[in-house]
Amino acid sequence: MAPSSPRRDLDGEGTGGGSSAAREKERPRSFDEKTRSACWRKAAAVMGRHPERWRQDAAGNVVCRRFWSCHGCLCYEYDHIVPFSKGGESTVDNCQILQTRVNRSKSDKAWIEQAEMQGFSCDIKFTDKELDVIEMAVYGDVIRPGKQCRCRTVAEMLGKVKSKNQMAACELPYNDAS
Repeated sequence: MAPSSPRRDLDGEGTGGGSSAAREKERPRSFDEKTRSACWRKAAAVMGRHPERWRQDAAGNVVCRRFWSCHGCLCYEYDHIVPFSKGGESTVDNCQILQTRVNRSKSDKAWIEQAEMQGFSCDIKFTDKELDVIEMAVYGDVIRPGKQCRCRTVAEMLGKVKSKNQMAACELPYNDAS
């Protein structure tokens, strides 16, 4: 069997020391779980919200941890601050969370002002009450300083059973006008 020809890069030059696939393996495009977790933790916490559930992206948008890689106003993606295509690495120092819409608009720009990112942001701003309802739907409970509650089961709502869970059941949506 004849030896295979050396691999060539896009510019046609031989690699000499390994394939481009091998170099890509050394330089991963996506963020691993450990990096994503650290990136989430370094983002600004949302005042009055559980920090493992809610954060603010680099443009100041509120995002929900469960809404990763979707397209709604509370959805986000992990972004390379210096784009991967421009040599940016998939490290914690080069990672930020961005509302999906902002990340897609930022694209491969190496630097973008916060004001410009805010211009790409979703126009909907959620009230605390709306975020409580969303958190209840997503997590089954609401955890806020001084206001922690959980979903009631159907059996509880029908009066068939009394929960042994010590956390109070939430009364959502709120009855007050505020």
